[in-house]
Amino acid sequence: MLKEKKTVKEAKEPKEAKLPKEPMAKEPKASKKKQVPLEERREPAVEKAPKAEPKAAKEAVQKAEPKAAKEAVQAEINIGMIGHVDAGKTSLVEAMTGQWVDTHSEELKRGISIRIGYADTVFYKCPACSLNYSVKEECPKCKAKGVPLRKVSFVDAPGHETLMTTMLSGAAMMNGAVLVVAANEFCPQAQTVEHLNAMKIVGIRNIVVAQNKIDLVDKMYCGRSFDINRPGTKPEEMKGGVLGGTLLQGTLNVGDSVEIAPGFAGKKIVTKIQNINCAGGKLKIAKPGGLIAIETLLDPSYAQNDQMKGQVIGAVDSLPEPRNTLKLDVELLERQVTETPGEIKINESIVLTIGTMTVIANVKETRPGKITVMLPRAVVAEKGQNAAVSRKEKMKWRLIAFGKVE
Repeated sequence: MLKEKKTVKEAKEPKEAKLPKEPMAKEPKASKKKQVPLEERREPAVEKAPKAEPKAAKEAVQKAEPKAAKEAVQAEINIGMIGHVDAGKTSLVEAMTGQWVDTHSEELKRGISIRIGYADTVFYKCPACSLNYSVKEECPKCKAKGVPLRKVSFVDAPGHETLMTTMLSGAAMMNGAVLVVAANEFCPQAQTVEHLNAMKIVGIRNIVVAQNKIDLVDKMYCGRSFDINRPGTKPEEMKGGVLGGTLLQGTLNVGDSVEIAPGFAGKKIVTKIQNINCAGGKLKIAKPGGLIAIETLLDPSYAQNDQMKGQVIGAVDSLPEPRNTLKLDVELLERQVTETPGEIKINESIVLTIGTMTVIANVKETRPGKITVMLPRAVVAEKGQNAAVSRKEKMKWRLIAFGKVE
């Protein structure tokens, strides 16, 4: 009984629960090798080089990145393109800017400018060529990179007479102008005058004249003509008549069809160029300057003994019509090699030399500074063309005056 009794202290303090003992980890056996400090045992960290991105992935990233927008350069000045309808104003703008400014459907249908057209370009100067200017960054002569000088805006004004009010509204925005004149038309045309008046009204003084379509006007003076076939030449081996002279403007190509005026009896002749020759040999293309000879399909009997001297050769339908009457503004020479100087009189016979054509003329009318003459054979003369006037004295022709064809 005594053993079962518990003390008050034991009753009040409960016994601690016995936890299972965890197995103790065995300590590793000490290595016989010499211990190396921890800081010496650590190897230095080696940075791994980033893997090279595949080329395709790099290009994709570059394409995805937005490119910085290039800041635009504003034009400094507005240059108007003025002149008669169909003089080639819009084509000239395209040549300098690369843009065709007639974009309206009606403009494309009718082939004329109806609205005001706009286009910009930059003028470059080549540092290598020094004096070579271009509207392209690369010099067309030496391929060097040009230095930009200034950027300009072109204002293309319509030239049709019914669109004059549209042209006037465009003129208000111009700082200068280019007057375009077609070489194959008489100048001035109606709208040429009106456009110049418009420039005067808005106060534009800086105007440059550009003659366009010069390639459409071929003009050659014939000074000699020949039959180059020798006696006894077989018909199938015969050559056509040869015309010798100089090309004033345009180009002549082997195979071109040309007209000859005034021709015979005032009727123009159309023929074809078979060969072109100069002193150095044959040519494919003839340009202005120097003497050339063209072989044609003309009957050689027409060309023998300089019978074609004085004729004018040009593109088909480009030469003026032959005429037998001329009006001239004449001016007497101050110093004449003649014993009977004086004014030209009615019914007087004079000699006119127009180009390479020399013809006797009879004076039918005289006024102060003007004469009207009749010609026994037709000549080709353009308005404003110079003519030499000679008078016969003691069986000799003396130069006494010069005139301009009206």
